[in-house]
Amino acid sequence: MENFIYTVLLFTGACRLCPCAGVQYHFVNESMNWTEAQSYCRGNYTDLATVEDTEDMMMMVDITAQQGYKGLVWIGLYYGDTWRWSIQDNNSYSHADTGFRNWSQTQPELRQPDNAGTLITTEIKEACVMINNEGSWNDAGCSTSYPTVCYQENNAGGIYVINSTGRNWTEAQIYCRQHYTDLAIIRSSEDNQNVTSLLRDNTWIGLHRDWVWSDQNSSTYRNWTAGRPLNNKASCAVADISQGGTWMDTDCGAQFPFICYQDNLVLVRENKTWKEALLYCRQNHVDLVSVSSEKVQRWVREKAGEASTPYVWMGLRYSYTLNFWLWVSGEFSCYQSWSTGNGTGWCRDEGGRRVWSTGAQQAGEEQKWVSLSEDTKLNFVCIK
Repeated sequence: MENFIYTVLLFTGACRLCPCAGVQYHFVNESMNWTEAQSYCRGNYTDLATVEDTEDMMMMVDITAQQGYKGLVWIGLYYGDTWRWSIQDNNSYSHADTGFRNWSQTQPELRQPDNAGTLITTEIKEACVMINNEGSWNDAGCSTSYPTVCYQENNAGGIYVINSTGRNWTEAQIYCRQHYTDLAIIRSSEDNQNVTSLLRDNTWIGLHRDWVWSDQNSSTYRNWTAGRPLNNKASCAVADISQGGTWMDTDCGAQFPFICYQDNLVLVRENKTWKEALLYCRQNHVDLVSVSSEKVQRWVREKAGEASTPYVWMGLRYSYTLNFWLWVSGEFSCYQSWSTGNGTGWCRDEGGRRVWSTGAQQAGEEQKWVSLSEDTKLNFVCIK
């Protein structure tokens, strides 16, 4: 097998990307409203399509156009009933949203589905959040002018800073990001009390309504047509295939074809050696996963985070004949994500005996790759 792989590499002479891992898109040429499309995708695939980058969008355009359709299609993005902290878009921020909220009575004004479960198009005039001097939260029009409370992260957990100049919410966000970490995030009643003690008037915090993906993916990629989204109605996103896949917001009750995605990775929570995991994947799915790009690595990290072992097996093994690492798929890739001190190409067991070195993904910590003895028993990720 190693000789065969070596022959392939001689002819290609370059890094190649494995097309088999990750997700697969499916165009459904049947008109449904957004909620019906979501239910169909969840019942037959994984969910309505999430778009992480331009490459994803071009793949969707291609599979749709190949079937002769060049109109509007639903994707998995919707707006109007989900609240998100501004700071969550900051890659350097290290803490998650705890879900703490301290709404005033009757706040926020949320939309409700009708009897058929369809999302109702509702005018949204209040998409940003301010805190009053009693510590209660209210949704407000984002163009209203209020003072600002910013958050500065530090080793002690962070501090809040008030600026009394009146700004709309977007201006407040820009100001805080320029001078501090971001608009304030409030994660507990203690945080809320700390902010309230600084207030004299209604003041902007970092919570706002935002566009979110049906599968709750954190992708911030957007491909809006100029002038969109309007962000004044509870609405859902369509991609215009005739315009290269640019997006528009529209009534969630409208009827369009749609694009689903299928997650091609599966985490197996059984503890097996590397060879046992390889055999299991090939008998029950397709193969152990090969990771040839950062995008595939993100999908593998998500699966690994759900494992019951500290590492999960991937389809990576060191060839002592060829003196480099190979994927079981036969693919060779320039992409690597080794943890410091790993990927050296050899491993010894507890008795000091030299053993086959195989690649695993950390389930936590850095979520990087490590080299382990093939006899270690771990969970593993297969390609379906």
